[in-house]
Amino acid sequence: MRWLKSLVVVLAGLIACALALLGYGFYKKSVDPEWRLFGATPPPAAEAPKTAAPSPAPAPTPTKPAAAPAQPWGEINLGLAAGCKVTGVDGAGDRLYLTIGPDGPCHRVVVVDVARGRVLGSVRTGP
Repeated sequence: MRWLKSLVVVLAGLIACALALLGYGFYKKSVDPEWRLFGATPPPAAEAPKTAAPSPAPAPTPTKPAAAPAQPWGEINLGLAAGCKVTGVDGAGDRLYLTIGPDGPCHRVVVVDVARGRVLGSVRTGP
């Protein structure tokens, strides 16, 4: 019976640790949407041409890498039905929020990633 109590205590501790890690992940993801627990793989470094002169020491890397500048991405088709139109525009960071109206089947919010030029998704506010 003692081993069963010990097993329950150990499993309860593991569940508490898992919930704490999950809460930490939710918090970090809300602060930085690009955050990953184990980190993203760095992009491959471009090979520098070989020279006879010694290369200078590399500059210290910042703690958070700077975002790459947005590339031109052309035209995005939102696929709006006839009678639907953009009624509001709002932006935060690298996201653009388009409110589509009028009320009824057209009413929704479309989220666009302006750095990559793609529609991330839409949120419908009605049934």
